[in-house]
Amino acid sequence: MSKKNFLIKIWKIFSRLYVFIFGRKSLQFINDMILSLSLYAKGYKNYGSFKATGEENFIDMISGEIRVCLDIGANIGNYSKLLINKTNAKIYAFEPLEKSFDELKKIKEKHKDRFFIEKLALGNEDGIKKISSANDKSEKASFEKNLDKLSFIDKDNLREFDVSIKKLDSLNFFDSHSKVDFLKIDVEGYEYEVLLGGKKFIDFNSPKFIQIEINWHQLFKKITLYEFSKLLKDYDIFKILPHGKNLVFIDPSRPENNIFHLSNFVFIRKDISKKYK
Repeated sequence: MSKKNFLIKIWKIFSRLYVFIFGRKSLQFINDMILSLSLYAKGYKNYGSFKATGEENFIDMISGEIRVCLDIGANIGNYSKLLINKTNAKIYAFEPLEKSFDELKKIKEKHKDRFFIEKLALGNEDGIKKISSANDKSEKASFEKNLDKLSFIDKDNLREFDVSIKKLDSLNFFDSHSKVDFLKIDVEGYEYEVLLGGKKFIDFNSPKFIQIEINWHQLFKKITLYEFSKLLKDYDIFKILPHGKNLVFIDPSRPENNIFHLSNFVFIRKDISKKYK
């Protein structure tokens, strides 16, 4: 018997034994704890500092390859400051909420030559749209209609604000001599719409890296990671892990990679993705 077949046999025996013991209603709390820990280790439920989420290490990995970045859903500019500190790139930041945008202005004062800001939401339409938020500075502000179903949203504090929204394809103020090579999109469930509104932009720029966030919002909209992969066919998909060499290549057609918990994924252009696998 080969070593591989022997290990498979041992695994099957262990699996049957585990299920025999823990496949009972009274012990599901143990399975829940193990599952929760596994999700953390696999990069789900992934929030906190950029060091804790692995995003700081990710930016260190790609810092030499990016010259122009978009921070879409910049909020008060924490990710933009990470890019400013870790790279030599120009950063264009987009944020529709008033008080959050005021914080971006402060960063702009210190980095006038590298940091450019627009008081805008990005999506798949041009005009004015209502956004739900606890206040006009919240990082959880969203266009999602099912916020009352999300446990991490304070239901009593949700208010609506009118904000300007545009398609990425409608914008023309970028430096035409230097293509955008990194998009970070964190817009509380509106990531797919941002990409829909930026098809021509992405085709023209062919960014090397596109980072998106997946969370509960996409569950209610029935948008899976697999749907994102069909939209971005020229890209391989990697998940950002909390530690180590923290990009892991994943197959978006696998059900275990379509879990609707907070997680950060990076789409890397296929012609350069090999060295990250």
